[in-house]
Amino acid sequence: MAATRTIKTTLTKVKSGDEQEDLRIAHLTSIGEIGIESEEIDVTDLDSPDDFKEYIAGTKDAGEVSIAGNIHDETIVEKMLSLANSRSVEAWKVTYPSGATWAFSGFIKSFKDGEKTPDGLATFTATIRISGAPEYTPATV
Repeated sequence: MAATRTIKTTLTKVKSGDEQEDLRIAHLTSIGEIGIESEEIDVTDLDSPDDFKEYIAGTKDAGEVSIAGNIHDETIVEKMLSLANSRSVEAWKVTYPSGATWAFSGFIKSFKDGEKTPDGLATFTATIRISGAPEYTPATV
């Protein structure tokens, strides 16, 4: 099977409360990694065989999703800044062109208006801190 391109992958904040519609975060240039990582607990003791450390898995952490994008319309700055200021845990969804999705809850941990240079673009970066378990749904055939 050939590799799959990721162009047309989207990130959406799912509507909540009295919001009328989902908020698609447009003009993204990157969406960071999504997954889980387990803490490690050192269970090495004086009886551990062959002088090797031993570990068991601890709690799971879904980490953070970094995003970056171009600013075509400054309303995205207002919306992302508002989300960062609210510190509220919101529902998010990453959708691949195939239809596969990652759904997770998280809050905007950081939002930064990008560096300004003579030949630069207006850009932003943000980090979404995932709270709880992300859910992957494969594309339906």
